[in-house]
Amino acid sequence: MKLFARINKSIILTLLALTISLIRTNGSASTDAVTIIDARHYSNVFGEIRNYRIFLPKSYFDSPTKRFPVIYFFHGWSQRYFGSSDPYGDFDQGDDNGGDNIANFVSRHDVIVVKPDGYNRSPHEDYYVRPYNVSPVETYRQFPIYFPELVHHIDAQYRTIPDREHRGISGLSMGGFMTFWIGGKYPHLLSAAGNFCGSPEFTVGPKDFPVELRHLDMHNNYGGMNVRLHYGDKDFIRGYHQDLNRVWTQVMDHYDYKIFDAAHATCGLEEMLSFILKTFENPPARPSKWAHTDVYPDFTVWGYEVTTDRTTPGFTILEKVDKRGFRISVREFLPDGALLSSVKVSVKTGPIYETDQEYTITDVDIRTSKVSQSTIRSNDRGQLTIDLTGSAHEVGINKKNDKPNIALTDVDIHDVRWATNGKNITLDLTLVNKGQAPAESVRATLSATRATAQVTRSEYSLGTLAPDQLKSFETKLSFIVKADSIAIAKFKITFTDDEKNEWTEYFEIPIKKEVAEIREFVIADGKAFTVAKAGVDTATLVLGKGNGDGVANPGESIVILVKDQDKLWRADLVGKDPFVNPFGINIRRSDNWTSLDHVGGSAKYDVPLISADCPQDHPLEFFVEYWLPEYPLHIIREGRVRFVVKGKDTTPPVVGPVYVTGDNVLHVKIYDGAKVQRVKARLIEEKDPKKTIETVLADDGRRHDRAGNDLVFSARIPDRVFGIFHVVIEAEDAFGNKTMEDRAERFVLH
Repeated sequence: MKLFARINKSIILTLLALTISLIRTNGSASTDAVTIIDARHYSNVFGEIRNYRIFLPKSYFDSPTKRFPVIYFFHGWSQRYFGSSDPYGDFDQGDDNGGDNIANFVSRHDVIVVKPDGYNRSPHEDYYVRPYNVSPVETYRQFPIYFPELVHHIDAQYRTIPDREHRGISGLSMGGFMTFWIGGKYPHLLSAAGNFCGSPEFTVGPKDFPVELRHLDMHNNYGGMNVRLHYGDKDFIRGYHQDLNRVWTQVMDHYDYKIFDAAHATCGLEEMLSFILKTFENPPARPSKWAHTDVYPDFTVWGYEVTTDRTTPGFTILEKVDKRGFRISVREFLPDGALLSSVKVSVKTGPIYETDQEYTITDVDIRTSKVSQSTIRSNDRGQLTIDLTGSAHEVGINKKNDKPNIALTDVDIHDVRWATNGKNITLDLTLVNKGQAPAESVRATLSATRATAQVTRSEYSLGTLAPDQLKSFETKLSFIVKADSIAIAKFKITFTDDEKNEWTEYFEIPIKKEVAEIREFVIADGKAFTVAKAGVDTATLVLGKGNGDGVANPGESIVILVKDQDKLWRADLVGKDPFVNPFGINIRRSDNWTSLDHVGGSAKYDVPLISADCPQDHPLEFFVEYWLPEYPLHIIREGRVRFVVKGKDTTPPVVGPVYVTGDNVLHVKIYDGAKVQRVKARLIEEKDPKKTIETVLADDGRRHDRAGNDLVFSARIPDRVFGIFHVVIEAEDAFGNKTMEDRAERFVLH
């Protein structure tokens, strides 16, 4: 079975005929134990009629005042709300799935199951078997945004128990992907999520600027939820499930999985739905401190409303949210993509504050280390609206003369490039007091959340932190992870002061194996290479940016190509160095493997930028990871590469995304190993190329540039004109290296 294959129209017509024969003319089918209704409603989100199938237990009609919990079930590829074109997904009724199906489950339990339609085509378009508008994003239908509307409709039309404690979600394959995505997006609406053989990664989100959503990176979204994964030991996606389990089992307290003697199917359906029902009996409470990451520019979660003006791919990341503040950032990718500091962000809190009262907001911009304060007043519902940027902000919310509030802004490993199994790792901490009073005699206590990590020194004295003070510490706190099967370790750190105030935070440290050095590799620095693509294909690509001599020079962007099986494989890299990725640059690319394994995942590879001031013969070392194919699996190979930097910076700046906002401001992202000294734009009208507008762009945080030194150069177009333009960008760095690029994008100026 291929997730992205098409099927013959005659099969669809036959399936429709069979379905119609099973469903009575009034849209329902019933037995003594369960009633199945195919229904529809108008969706304001989609602007069209949407279908769903609903399974009602016998007691729904026998007890007309009783209310019922609800499980939403998302079907998979080639399926619809009414059935499947492929036997892998028959799980509705009768003998489907060997009798382990939805109707038989509902016949034995007091629960409603709703099966929405994931179809993503208009009536005049050819029939299409890939649901949910993911990989690629082809239409403006956004199924996660539709989900709350569907919940509202079901709660209004049927006797549900309309709260998150009695509402769960499940799904198969692509529906399993949607289960984890929608479950993580709406923890305030759901208490349980159960995934059958779900794909691990797809391109999702707004049609004009989608992103790669990888569940492995989204584990912080499931606070207050029970989460479970079922998959078969012969499932073609199982390699990705193994990748997920190496991380989620170490960082999530309410996650579990089970492997079945099965292929790609709803294996253990009754067990999964029973897990969800059991959650309803004792649902996890709303977390006192929560986190959330979202692909959409605007979203609502746990009563908080977040809005941005982002028009490029990215993720908004909320962390450590409670009544005394939060941390927020907008990044290009997860977990550590470059900050999108020029994005405007507004956070409207939940109604958890006193009404019509003044609060002091402490804003710590972690990127610039700037600490500022402002005073705002809560509204008549007890909400605060806080305006920020897409940089990393640690925000404190204080009443007058409030007590101290210690926050951990950064954790780093001391004096090593990465943390390795079997080695003692010491931690460096950066803290801020975003409260209103000093914290005296602060002490840090470290503990591990899993027995797989052993803390070797657990306490350290940090002294006093004054209000608004941001301070770094080389501590003696340390740990060791001995098992080489552990890919990540999670820790709890508690800070106390002499007034018995206490602050608790959690953080994670990736752990790498002790591996051998790789001798056969190539440095791609602006030269064309024929490299492996999607496991078994090849492609000839120009990789990196530089003089193409195969030597790492200052100012170059490079790609490490490892020689294996007579091919060159692009490598994912780990390894911190003060002369790599200056100015907050972090570039990652993807090699999608869908054409081989039909899943939707991709092998990541890095493009590190070497600082222009990197010394001669400076050694660089990276932990390297790349994939090799063993269908349907991807085999992860690991090693170390070492090389030295030579030469001088002769590489011109790189021009990234270019866009124009509605107020006629041109924004251009430009990065370089040195400081970019000059950027100029020439806008050329399409109808009359002789009509041009020239302007100088700045990255100083003044006038129309939103954030200084964030590598986004901006200028307002000085002339009021109306027309379609393209733009030529000229840029020069501190070493006199110049670039000129005629962009293909077309912009409307007015």
